[in-house]
Amino acid sequence: VTSTLDGKLQALALDAAGRQLAALGGQNVADAAVLAVDNRSGEVLAYVGNAGEISSARFVDGVRAPRQAGSTLKPFLYELAIEQRLLTAASLLDDSPVNIVTPAGLYVPQNYDRDFKGVVSLRTALSGSLNVPAVRMLTLLGPDLLVERLRALGFDSIREDGEHYGYSLALGSAEVTLWQ
Repeated sequence: VTSTLDGKLQALALDAAGRQLAALGGQNVADAAVLAVDNRSGEVLAYVGNAGEISSARFVDGVRAPRQAGSTLKPFLYELAIEQRLLTAASLLDDSPVNIVTPAGLYVPQNYDRDFKGVVSLRTALSGSLNVPAVRMLTLLGPDLLVERLRALGFDSIREDGEHYGYSLALGSAEVTLWQ
């Protein structure tokens, strides 16, 4: 059998997943998945679909199962804004409370820590995974443009239009796979 898996890296990934789950033991976390890919070749070097015996869903492949993406889509959002010349890496963004009127009602995004940082650089907004600046940026770009970009990048599980996801798309409301 020919495989691109690296035995040592695979063992390290399994061990890391187990240690991370143990560290999160009191926080109702029972599953983990790991995918390590060589950036140049695209070869899969380590693949851990779940936590095995201790997993709450040991027959589910967590690498291929769709899950809400969370903050992992923010770099694509900001890259698109830079490409559209709306921002540079040094641009200043507003991280303050905002109420956005949508067809479904008022959308009031919050940062994870429920705190606002004021004016921050794009670098700070991205590295701190701040939600409010990301949502503000998506209101300028429009969800359809981000959906189009994500599909072009291979996120084929994103099947709906931007209106379906709305501005929460900036926060990862679309389901994607770790494989994607």
